[in-house]
Parts: sequence; C-alpha cells; structure tokens
Amino acid sequence: MADIYKRVKVPKAIARMLYDDETVIAGIKQSRLRRLFTPDSIFVTNHRIILYAPKALGLRKTIEDYRYRDMANFKADRGILFTTITIKQRFMSNDLVIDSLPKGKADRVARIIHEGIRQLGNGIQPGTVNPAAGIEADNEDPLRVLKLRYARGEISQQQYEEMKRTLE
Repeated sequence: MADIYKRVKVPKAIARMLYDDETVIAGIKQSRLRRLFTPDSIFVTNHRIILYAPKALGLRKTIEDYRYRDMANFKADRGILFTTITIKQRFMSNDLVIDSLPKGKADRVARIIHEGIRQLGNGIQPGTVNPAAGIEADNEDPLRVLKLRYARGEISQQQYEEMKRTLE
C-alpha cells in the first residue's frame, strides 16, 4: 500500500486538464500481456478517474474522465493475474469497465476509487478529504495520517486496525 504515497508520473495532456485543487493519487497501466503496444493508463485523482488511451502507437490519444459523483456502484473481479473493475454510472446507461489491470496494483487503485465513491455518497466534498486514506501531503507518514483520520472520526476502530495492519 505504501506505493500509493509516491508521486505519480502524469502525461502533460492529463496534467493540463487537472483542476486547481485536484491531485493525482495513483496511476496504473493495463498489462502488456493483454495490450502489447499501447496499453491504456488509468489515473485516479481526488475528484475523478481519468482514462488515457494512446492509439496508433501513441500518435493519437483518447482521454475520458469519470467523476465520483456520477458513480453509483463498484465491483472488482479479481482473477489469477488480472483484475477488472466495473463501475455503474448513475446517469449513463453504460458501465465503466477497466480491464487487464495487474492484480496487485489494481487492488490498491480499487480501494482508492471505492473510497472516493463512498465519501461522495456520504456528502464529503472532493478536495476536503483525499480518497487515498486522507492523504493531505505526499510526504506525510501514512501511519500518522491514519491516526489523524481515526481521531477525527472519519474511520471506525475496525477500519483503523485493518489499515494499520496493512501498512505495517
């Protein structure tokens, strides 16, 4: 879980479209075993999910964004090697399906996305609390941030103990 606290390398096209109060929390690429030449990248921010799909060996790019407030339900299908994340949209007929994600990295990204959807469902505005376990600065100690979230009442004692075990 510690690598979600590292800085994420973001393409310039994505960096230009971020809001002033938006932070990229995590990034993940589809497995090259499934998409050999131009795998899609998924960037998770404190406001939305951004899909970055290079085409024609990187000469063209498609960028789609999905805001947490438009998401209703979340499902992660974990296979032996890959994970597929399916998110039901509130106002759209099509589900957001992100497939061929490397299993270990996808689990971390899935937790961040799920937390973002949950927080907006509870009326917490994006940018006030970061979906990645309340990260408020990239250089803060994860255990310290976790203790702070527990002290504020943002997470239960059971969630605190579970996250603490994961971090240690």
